[in-house]
Amino acid sequence: MLNKLKKIFMADKVISRGKEWPDERQGILEDWQPAEELTPLDADPEYLQYSAEAVGYGNREMQWDVYRSIANYIPEGDSVLDFGCARGDFKLFHADDYTFDLDYIGIDMNENLINAGKEVYENRIDIRQYDWFALPEDLKQDWSINIGSCNLRYDADIKTSDTDYLQNTIRTMLQHAEKGAVILLTSSFTGIDDGLINHDPGLILNWAQKEFGNVALDHSFSKDLFILVIYK
Repeated sequence: MLNKLKKIFMADKVISRGKEWPDERQGILEDWQPAEELTPLDADPEYLQYSAEAVGYGNREMQWDVYRSIANYIPEGDSVLDFGCARGDFKLFHADDYTFDLDYIGIDMNENLINAGKEVYENRIDIRQYDWFALPEDLKQDWSINIGSCNLRYDADIKTSDTDYLQNTIRTMLQHAEKGAVILLTSSFTGIDDGLINHDPGLILNWAQKEFGNVALDHSFSKDLFILVIYK
């Protein structure tokens, strides 16, 4: 089943590992849609199971390139807890791009996408429906990752600011990580107003340095996105 999915997902892939974004794709968010708006309860099951758009990407190539930017920070042999995992596609991406296995657990509060992932991967990928603010205390991996899920608000009862929501999410991620956290965020430099929460890289870096100390910020991947890495 996984081999079949790889063929479906990678059939039109043209960008290989290590290549830079072509100029015409620097504006990555122009084709990026919030996943919450693309996964209605009555959505076509095949759409939920196979479409890159169902998890917020314009195409599979874009999705894989974003995942690759995160995977670069995960050392070989380390385990991952994926906050906002959707179907758990990161595990499939890793199996295709790397020669070693990844100890992976994905969590997401979107029941439709969790069920789609369990169906399409035949329960071979460990994905679980959770509100990430209510995880079991003993659920830990080496690294917590969050690939764009802090660019939208998923809490039903919004009582905090976007900044507090992000900071509380990062603190939670580190509580469930042994080595650190890797977070992909939309940048306030993008200038695109599409319903996503844009974050100021400088402000976030200053806050993270004061609170956690050992951090790095990478804005080289795209003008629209940056990656925050926090080491424990």
